[in-house]
Amino acid sequence: MRVAVTGNIGSGKSTFARLLEERGARLIDADALSRKFVDESAPLKRQLADAFGEDLLDEEGGHLDRRGLARRALVDGPSRRRLEGIVRPHLQPVIAAELAAAELASPVVVLDAPLVFEWGIEDWFARVFVISADADSAVARVAASRDMSVDEVRQRHRAQFSDARRPGAFEVVDNNGSLDDLRSMADKIWNDLTADAGAG
Repeated sequence: MRVAVTGNIGSGKSTFARLLEERGARLIDADALSRKFVDESAPLKRQLADAFGEDLLDEEGGHLDRRGLARRALVDGPSRRRLEGIVRPHLQPVIAAELAAAELASPVVVLDAPLVFEWGIEDWFARVFVISADADSAVARVAASRDMSVDEVRQRHRAQFSDARRPGAFEVVDNNGSLDDLRSMADKIWNDLTADAGAG
C-alpha cells in the first residue's frame, strides 16, 4: 500500500512520516531524494543557476547554494512553480521508481513529500494524509528549529497551498496538539493501514 504524507512548512509532516516509519512503514523522503539528485546532476544545477542566479553556483560550478536558492525560489507562487517546472521532470521518475522498489520490500510505503497535490500525483496513493497546523504554530516551530527568520517562514508559508486549495480526496491530521497527541494519531492510523494492507 502506498501512502503519502504532505503538508506545509512547519506542519510536522516529516515528524508524522517518521512516526509511521518507527511503526514499520518503509519511508521515502522526497526532499532527501531531491537534494541527492541535484547534488549529483551538473546539468540540473546549471538549469537552476540559469533560472535563479549565476551566483548560486561556486566558481567550479560544483556546489549549489541551497539556502540562496530557497530564498529566491520559495518566496511566492510564480517562483515556486518555476522551480517545480525545472526539478519535477527529473525528480518525479526517480520517486516513482523508489516507490515501486519499496513496495516489493514492505506492505506499507510512505512518501514524505511537500508537493503531492502541486505535482498532481495524489492518485498514486491509496491514502493521502495532510498534516495541518495553524500558521502561527507552524511558523514558530520552523523559526525555532531552522536558521530562518519569522518573516522568511511566513513568506514561504503564504506561497504554499492552503488545505482548502488541495484538490481530490485526503485526510487531515490535526497537529495543533502535543507530540504525544501526534503519536496517538500515528498509532491509530498505523493500525488502519496495516489492516487495509493485510486485507489487500
